[in-house]
Amino acid sequence: MHFSTKQIHAGVEPDPVTGSILTPIYQTTTYVQDSVDEYLAKGYSYSRSANPTVRALEQKLTSLEDGNDCTCFATGMAAINAVLLAFLNAGEHAVVSDVAYGGTYRLCTQVFARFGVEFTFADTSDPDAVQSSIRANTRLILTETPANPTLKLTDIAAISVIAEQHDILHAVDN
Repeated sequence: MHFSTKQIHAGVEPDPVTGSILTPIYQTTTYVQDSVDEYLAKGYSYSRSANPTVRALEQKLTSLEDGNDCTCFATGMAAINAVLLAFLNAGEHAVVSDVAYGGTYRLCTQVFARFGVEFTFADTSDPDAVQSSIRANTRLILTETPANPTLKLTDIAAISVIAEQHDILHAVDN
């Protein structure tokens, strides 16, 4: 399938209830279930975590990026929190952009630091600064580009090379 076709058709399946050829916009917050087992098996329990509209978007993005799957979040901070929870444990370290969004900074310094996760805030627009911030226990480089609110740019490819050299995950907030 060509990219332009994927832009329109990827992730779009006829609605199983109505037969609509386009994914309806589901605005409900929760779904009726006959039992807890059905609630868990059906896949949709609460719209904040998943619903058919969001799943169609995830499938479209996966197709456009030639990926395996993706997850969409209600907010950027929910996504950042999920990355930190998934990839950092107590005693591990992350390099974070020194001009990261204030919510990201507070999440690192006021929440994750309490649980023994260490952070270095570095100028991610300077690959040498990132390189010199890496420690033996570094597991993640988190960059934000363009940064909010300064619009400072990070060379994603250059930082990704550094991350790959050290077998570190590079996550980009964009």
